[in-house]
Amino acid sequence: MRKQRPRGTITRDAVVSAGLLVADRDGVEQLTIRAVADQVGAAPMSLYAYFENKEDLLDLMFVEIAGLMYAYQAHSTWQEELLALGNRVHGLLTVHPNWAALLSRPVAPLAVPLREEVLKLMVADGIPATDAWMGLSAVIFTAIGPVLVKATLNGQSGSGIDKRFNRLKEWVDTPAGRANLKTHAALKEVPEFKPDLVFQFTLQALITGLEALRAPPAR
Repeated sequence: MRKQRPRGTITRDAVVSAGLLVADRDGVEQLTIRAVADQVGAAPMSLYAYFENKEDLLDLMFVEIAGLMYAYQAHSTWQEELLALGNRVHGLLTVHPNWAALLSRPVAPLAVPLREEVLKLMVADGIPATDAWMGLSAVIFTAIGPVLVKATLNGQSGSGIDKRFNRLKEWVDTPAGRANLKTHAALKEVPEFKPDLVFQFTLQALITGLEALRAPPAR
């Protein structure tokens, strides 16, 4: 049994971190205040000094994750900042896929310096404000999407991404598969499916597309 800390020796940050550890291990839906208390080494009732109820704790956990995902790194170009953002969000949720469920929390809007600075850089580079907003949103969706797809497909028996790709590889060597000339030729050049490479390709293609939206310089 985990030894409890003396009263007054824990902090709200420690409680939130413990909540994230429990969610990472057990899933957000299975998170309990008792499990968080055990993780932080405190009595369950003592944790209510830091939040009103479980929903309040989940909101605090969301804010912590948002701070990690949307950390502004002050890159000199919006391209670098978007690449860093996409890789940071994707990497964080790949390592901690159970945290993705927290992203649907209906919390109040947060002031995110990264959002303001990236939009400022994009608009200054000639990208219309609406396109800049759509592009920033698309990078975030592109980073989160593969994690959710992988979790969904891998959660179904026989439906994992690797298994689906291997079945397709086997199919292209059948008479029906060989009749699909372009598919057969493409997959013969792809030894295995690597979701991370697909993500990197998509992210770079998105940024290249945004560059094409820049208004031509005034003459």
